Amino acid sequence: MGLVLEGRQGKTVIVEGNTVKILKKARLFAAERERVLPIKNITSVEVKKPGPFVVGFIQFSIAGGIARNSSFKISGGTYDAVQDENSVVFDGQEKYQDALKIKNYIENYTEPSNKSTQPNFSSADEILKLKKLADEGVLTKEEFEAKKKQLLGI
Repeated sequence: MGLVLEGRQGKTVIVEGNTVKILKKARLFAAERERVLPIKNITSVEVKKPGPFVVGFIQFSIAGGIARNSSFKISGGTYDAVQDENSVVFDGQEKYQDALKIKNYIENYTEPSNKSTQPNFSSADEILKLKKLADEGVLTKEEFEAKKKQLLGI
């Protein structure tokens, strides 16, 4: 399992691979919920350290979502984070460190490359190979010319 932050209010953040899951346990009048955020859609991550009178939080902003800046409030935005579906509130230094690890992971995440491990040959290299095959009689002159035009985009 990836990075996990057990928050308050029955909410948990799980970061695995390229997704962030926010799980909310079922309550008396609420069903269990799972919200999945692709990391590529997360535009920012805010972490507030818990204090003696308020809990801390981790909040994910997503493209097209409502921007929230409550830092000017006395709570530093904690009361708003409690109601935000893209936030998880927590207390304690250990959970704060977990939140910082999640923030760091997301901010440094890069999508795996889809590039092939095979070398990329140029059109000229391919034409030379085809010319050799034509010289050896494996390809006809017409086949060689057709393939050469295809590679050159003519």
